[in-house]
Amino acid sequence: MSNFIIYPSINLFLYDLKEGLGQNLAQINQNRYNFWQKVYGNLDEQDFNGKYAQLQHPQTPDTDVIQLLDTQIQPFPSPLDGWYYPLQLGDTYALQVNYSGKLNANHQFNDEPQDLDDKPFYHLKQDLIQRLSQQTGTIGQTWLLWGQLTTPKTDTEIEEIAQDCYTQILSDYNWTRDIIGKGQLNGATLFELWYRAPNPSLSPPDFWQNYLKESHHLLIWLFPHDSTPNAMRTQVQASYYDWLRLFQYRHKIVWSYYQSQAQKSDLKREYVEIQPAIQDIKHITEQCERNRVSLGRLQKTLKEHLINLADYALALNALQNQSRTLTINLENYQYRLQSMQKKYSGCDLTVLEEFSSELYAQKYQRQVASDCENFQPGLTLLENLNSTLQGIIDVEQTKSDRALDNTIALAGIGLAISGLTATAISVQQPQPKSYTDVSFLSSPIFIWSLVLSAPFLIALLYRLIAHLWRR
Repeated sequence: MSNFIIYPSINLFLYDLKEGLGQNLAQINQNRYNFWQKVYGNLDEQDFNGKYAQLQHPQTPDTDVIQLLDTQIQPFPSPLDGWYYPLQLGDTYALQVNYSGKLNANHQFNDEPQDLDDKPFYHLKQDLIQRLSQQTGTIGQTWLLWGQLTTPKTDTEIEEIAQDCYTQILSDYNWTRDIIGKGQLNGATLFELWYRAPNPSLSPPDFWQNYLKESHHLLIWLFPHDSTPNAMRTQVQASYYDWLRLFQYRHKIVWSYYQSQAQKSDLKREYVEIQPAIQDIKHITEQCERNRVSLGRLQKTLKEHLINLADYALALNALQNQSRTLTINLENYQYRLQSMQKKYSGCDLTVLEEFSSELYAQKYQRQVASDCENFQPGLTLLENLNSTLQGIIDVEQTKSDRALDNTIALAGIGLAISGLTATAISVQQPQPKSYTDVSFLSSPIFIWSLVLSAPFLIALLYRLIAHLWRR
């Protein structure tokens, strides 16, 4: 027996990062460009660039919510019953897309019952994906399916209808595996489902995009038969902003967690590289004791370790940032959900509390906080290694400078002695009759000074060359 539904509609709540940590102006502009392509992707390149140029409005960073269109929404072309609603929510671009198929012959809402065997939700989703040019949110996205039942239904029958709707959205569907639970909102039954793809490899740079394409978060909201289509539409529209904010926090939590796992993988690799560094420092210390290492090599080694320290510190800082992002968005999610519980009378949103429980968000929060603590000693170890290496360089530099000073002092003494000796010898020599009789270069004074100074000059030159080579 076929099931029918009145005004089957689908909403997509899609989120993009406006400005990532450390991104430059070119990357931020590219984020904005990619976001607007989701709204005006049906335009050709020339028309899109013209429209995009009109959208470069100044944006106040201190404003939490910014309407990105003067008209608030961008309608689908007639007779399609749909629209885009782009917003800036803090550091996030949010796009809500609403679609209910085609208007009726009189360009009014089509409130005729539709057979679920005709897969209305499947066709709505395919149309939306096509309009978005197969693009997904860079942070995440949620599908919201809603409609009105045509006749009284038991809880079991309502769940069977919800399962039928779910099979039209996801090819790899498994109700038992993906269902989180059900609740009540505005007198209608609400189901939450989450299909999570197996954890992707964290090595490729596009692992998150691959994960997004294979993971789906979905709500199914079925209104009772004794409601009216207009009342249903009014109630759904009144909840849009709450859904926009709640799903934003939800997806930022998941995004932060998986970004942290990628950074954790980087830190593991960096930590493994610390072990050879420890052996390297030990070997250098032994060589210094035998005076078999040059300052040049020490300084090169220090430079390499400073690079390792910088890479590790950056990765650890990124991990700590994800931990803070996760924590604040978990708090915002819980606050928004509590607000919704108070705002809508007779609702039961316990099903949405599951995400913020020990099963999901809180587990993520503890995991990332633990990872930050586990990798902190690695930063301290690298800092100590570099301090040790710098200390060795300072000691060797001091030893080298002291040796040079001693050489210069010895050479000075030697030159002074040779000068005195040459003078004494010259006193014993008969004086020439005139200065023109003897050339200075062939005089006994010069010859004896050269002979007596040569060993000291050679020693000084040797030590200078050795000092420069060690530096």
